[in-house]
Amino acid sequence: MRKTIYPFVIFCLAGLFSCTSSTQLQVLQPAQVVLPDHVEVIVTADRSKPAKGFINVVEGLFTGEDIGQDRRGRIRALDGLTSTLTRTPRYSVKTSGIEMTGSSTGNSIEPPLPWDDVERICKQFGADALLTIEMYDSDNFITTGSRTEKKKDKDGKQYTEKYYVADMRTQVRIGWRVYDPKDHRILDEYTTMDDASSDARGNTEDAARRNLPAREGITQTVSQAAGELYGMRIAPVWINVTRNWYTKGKGSSKADMERAARLARAGNWEQATDIWNGLVNGAADEKTRGRAAYNMAVAYERAGKLSLALEWAQAAYTDYGNKNARSYIDNLRLRIYEQQRVEEQMKGRE
Repeated sequence: MRKTIYPFVIFCLAGLFSCTSSTQLQVLQPAQVVLPDHVEVIVTADRSKPAKGFINVVEGLFTGEDIGQDRRGRIRALDGLTSTLTRTPRYSVKTSGIEMTGSSTGNSIEPPLPWDDVERICKQFGADALLTIEMYDSDNFITTGSRTEKKKDKDGKQYTEKYYVADMRTQVRIGWRVYDPKDHRILDEYTTMDDASSDARGNTEDAARRNLPAREGITQTVSQAAGELYGMRIAPVWINVTRNWYTKGKGSSKADMERAARLARAGNWEQATDIWNGLVNGAADEKTRGRAAYNMAVAYERAGKLSLALEWAQAAYTDYGNKNARSYIDNLRLRIYEQQRVEEQMKGRE
C-alpha cells in the first residue's frame, strides 16, 4: 500500500525528532514460566522426527515444502532457543544433537518420553532438565490473483494495465516440552503457531510466483524466531530497550538544555542531571521544565533507580503537562513489576 506524507507532516516529524535523542538500556526480562530452583543446566533434543518419512514427503508436495525443509527448520528452531538461553544468567544450556522419532507425520504431540530415557540423557550431558521439540510442522500456501492499475502513456493518455500478485503464507507449528528427571514432572508443555506473509507481483502468474522470496528462507527465519521466543518464555533474558529524551529547550533555557544534551551524549549523565534538575526549578517556561523532569526520569531509570524515575515521570506529566510522560509512566510501572518478578526468579543466583 502506497502512503503519502504531506509536507506539513514531514515538518512535524522533523521537529519531533530534532529535539530528542535516545539511549539504550539493558533490561533483564522475567520468564513467563518459572522452573524449579534445582534446574540450572538444560540440555536440548529433537523428538519431532516424523516416524513415516514417505507420508511427510507426500504432504510436502501439497503444502509447498522443500524436501528436508522441516528437518532444517527444527535445527533452526533449536538454534534460536539456544541463542536466547545464552543471554540468561539463570541457566546454562547444552545441545545434545539427539534426534528422536515423534509422531507418524510430525504434526502432533506424542505421549511424554519414558522417564528412564529422560534420566539417561540428562545424566549423559550433566543436565538438570531436558528440553525437547516434540512436534514440528511447516507449511507454505501460495495464492495468485489478477489486478488492474490505471496508468498514463507519454502523451498523457490513460490506459489500464493488468498484472498478477502472488501471496505466500508461511506457517510453523512447534510443540515444546521441559522434563524434570528429579521429580518426574513435565515442567512445561507448550505449542506455538508462528506465521509470516509475503507477496510479489509480475506480468504473469508464474512470474509473480517466481518473484516471491524463497520458501526455505522464510521458513527458517520464522523457525528461529519461534525458538527465540520460547527461550524467553522459560528464562529471564537480557534485552535492549530504547528511551527517548529531550535535547532542546526554549528561550533562556535553550543553551542549558543543549549543554546537558552534550554531556549526556558523552556519557556524563550525572552532570547532565544537575543541569536538568536546575531547569525543573528555574526554567522560565513550563514546557522546558516538563522536558527537564522527563529527562530526570530517564537518567534515574538508567541508574536503576526505578522508583525515583517513576516520581520524575509523574511530575513531568502532572505538574508540567508533558504528554509523552504519560506512556512513560506506564512503561516504568511495568518495569518495576517485572523487576520484582526477576528478583524472585534470580534469588540466590546473582
